[in-house]
Amino acid sequence: MQGHIDAGHFQVLGANLQIVIDGFGSFPIIANKVLLDEGLGTSNGTEAVKFDAEGWYPLERWLNALKRIGSEFGDYLLYQSGMTTPKNAVFPPTVTDIHSALKCIDIAYHMNHAVRGEAMFSPSTGEMREGIGHYAYSHTPGKNLVILECSTPYPCDFDQGIIIAMAQRFQPAARLTHDASKPCRKSGGLSCSYHVTW
Repeated sequence: MQGHIDAGHFQVLGANLQIVIDGFGSFPIIANKVLLDEGLGTSNGTEAVKFDAEGWYPLERWLNALKRIGSEFGDYLLYQSGMTTPKNAVFPPTVTDIHSALKCIDIAYHMNHAVRGEAMFSPSTGEMREGIGHYAYSHTPGKNLVILECSTPYPCDFDQGIIIAMAQRFQPAARLTHDASKPCRKSGGLSCSYHVTW
């Protein structure tokens, strides 16, 4: 995890907790245990987690849950969880093609995070609050190539899952490669750079 973002000041929208439950597929009981162990949601008397999809939960606990999933169950489960994000997170209605889908990841990311219960992006004013990094989009004109530089506190594999899922909603043949010439958060870098081609 990145050290330059103080996650203690931020919250994540409860709907996102479903991401790891979906990421575990046929084994949601394991995801539920991780979430409960990290103080995210409450037990409903069974092994399932009860949470408020519209409530705000501490980002630090959410990042701890993802870190545990990566270390205990492997990066592939982080990737799988990231791929379920588009169906659980809130996205603006302007998403109509691969470019708008990849551009909007940063806006959606800020809509799904808050400071003291106030979302970090307001669709009505267009105001975005800073402090949790970005998914910076750039397109190479004339090429089916988009570069996203991610400076979020999320695991590299989780972000890869989010990006490829969003790209493949509009371009099923889209592929993602991690730019090996740039830093990676897994090795202490402050960001990761991903190339999306189709």
